Amino acid sequence: MTSLLVSILVIVAVFGLYLATISGRHTQQASDFVDGGQSLPPWVIIFAGAGITLASLSLSDHLVLLSTFGLQYNQVAVGIICVALVAALTQKRLWLASRLTSLRTLGDLLGDYFGSTTLRIFMLVLLFLFTIPFAAMALSQAGELVDASTAGDIPSGLAIWAIAFALFVCSVIGGWRGTAYFVAAQSLLVLALLLFFGGFTGFTVGKLAFTAGGIATTGGVLPDMIPGVIQFTAGIGKELPIGGIWTTFAGLTFALSLGGIAISPGFSFLGMTSKPHRGFAFGQVWMIAGVAAGALILVGPILAGEIAAGGSLTAFTARLASLDQMVAVGFIVLLVAASQIAVAFFAGSGASICTVELTSRYIVPGMDQRTTRFAARVTLALVYGAVAIAASYAPLGATIFSSLTLSLSVQLLPAVLGLCWVRWISRSGVLTGLIVGGLFVVFTESFGLALFERLFIDLPWGRWPLSVHSAGWGLIPNFAACLLVSLFTRSGAERDRRDRLHDAFEKSQPARNGNPAATTAKWSLTLLWAFFALGPGAILGNKFFSEPIFAGTVVAPGVPSLLIWQVLFWFVGVFIVWWLAYQGRLSVIDQLPRHQINLVPDVNPLFEPTTTPWIARLLDRVTGR
Repeated sequence: MTSLLVSILVIVAVFGLYLATISGRHTQQASDFVDGGQSLPPWVIIFAGAGITLASLSLSDHLVLLSTFGLQYNQVAVGIICVALVAALTQKRLWLASRLTSLRTLGDLLGDYFGSTTLRIFMLVLLFLFTIPFAAMALSQAGELVDASTAGDIPSGLAIWAIAFALFVCSVIGGWRGTAYFVAAQSLLVLALLLFFGGFTGFTVGKLAFTAGGIATTGGVLPDMIPGVIQFTAGIGKELPIGGIWTTFAGLTFALSLGGIAISPGFSFLGMTSKPHRGFAFGQVWMIAGVAAGALILVGPILAGEIAAGGSLTAFTARLASLDQMVAVGFIVLLVAASQIAVAFFAGSGASICTVELTSRYIVPGMDQRTTRFAARVTLALVYGAVAIAASYAPLGATIFSSLTLSLSVQLLPAVLGLCWVRWISRSGVLTGLIVGGLFVVFTESFGLALFERLFIDLPWGRWPLSVHSAGWGLIPNFAACLLVSLFTRSGAERDRRDRLHDAFEKSQPARNGNPAATTAKWSLTLLWAFFALGPGAILGNKFFSEPIFAGTVVAPGVPSLLIWQVLFWFVGVFIVWWLAYQGRLSVIDQLPRHQINLVPDVNPLFEPTTTPWIARLLDRVTGR
């Protein structure tokens, strides 16, 4: 099995090298290397978006958690619809803003739109979290999978450095375009293997035993049921929730954190560097909401049922190997490929964004084409080196830091909605919300709790108190503070700059909301879907189809009632995303922007000397005499 696994991983690496070489031949300018010339083909966006979404969930972790918590955890798969909804709301507008302003990253856009250096720093911190700890966690999992599946013939440290080196070589040859091609190809491989193993396991290994017996959970976890709307527990580490942690509030707030994928620096960079086409709508509706969410909702429980029966992921792989070595190797390749997507995408996008936002802008401004390309390659080497070191020597630290990543990323939602749609959201409102929301996130996650309790005293709550995810704890005060402060500061000094961009939106791509009734129907249906699919209404799914009140008897539908509920609202969710993306024109680019605007402030606050207002007034008084 070891030689077969190594052979297939080498073939994948050679294929990545082939894609990188093709991309490298088309790289003429430094910008081609750093951002693919902002002309990535639509097929890259379509496939890469779905693969990145699955990889961000960590596929191996998802299957293990699903086997532990049963269908209550399958709510996370339904939450992938939130990724598509947030992408539909923001991706097209961010692309337009990028073309209108000639700014190439989300950090540059937010920094110039709100005129805030603090936002730039926050974006760089967030970029660091995605690029190093998040990618290191994925790389560490890939190394452990190879180690376990080869019974130690290939130790995890060797696997980590070999995978990191192979991905680095692909990125350093092909640049951002080569990385995007590799991620898209790997995404197609992961989707195909996931569907294959769903069918193979269902009809060959378990003969669809899951549909009759469900997932065999242990440790007091409710089998195939949501344990409630909310649990009044102090959180993980303080109290053990009865029946499982995944209440409807936990599922809803975790789904909100998944929205952070769509507005993360890397995912936004992927959209901004694409060609104008209908790839946005197709990728959001059919690939992310349709194929990615559907595959996890339907295939995940089948695989998790067998993993739970065997007791571990390794035991399930051994069972596959007893049937056919090639099938077992294919399953390991599926999990490793998902991790490779996360490593290649977040490390590659992080290096490119770092070159644009940090190196070219602040460290070595005014670089020529050759120097820019060299700087991008040096950044890639540093990033991959840091990722491999963290994965090898500090996997626990990488996991703790990465737990903050999605929750902090979704805290950008008010800022991004302000840039895309709501012109009266002000810089003061966004910064206040980010600070408040960020603090709530940090102190409801492992990192903040461990840091505070080690330095000071024990806090009375643990991770995710009241079975609410840290993303939810952060978003509620974030939105409240942002909207409240913006009401009083909406006409501040930077309002002209914000109006300039929104006026340009109206001239280039005016919003087509239709008549008021259609608009109300669209957003009302979206909220209703969120309530019944993920919110408190999802609790109805526990018994809605097995003990329907209108029938007055117990029905045996053949599969758990909750799974039918999840599949039903997956269909409805895909319809809503389709309605917004295509019919609402949220993701369809009708025509190219015709004019440019300048959002860059006249004075660079980091390098140009600035005088605070009170000093300026004092100087005026002194020099005026």
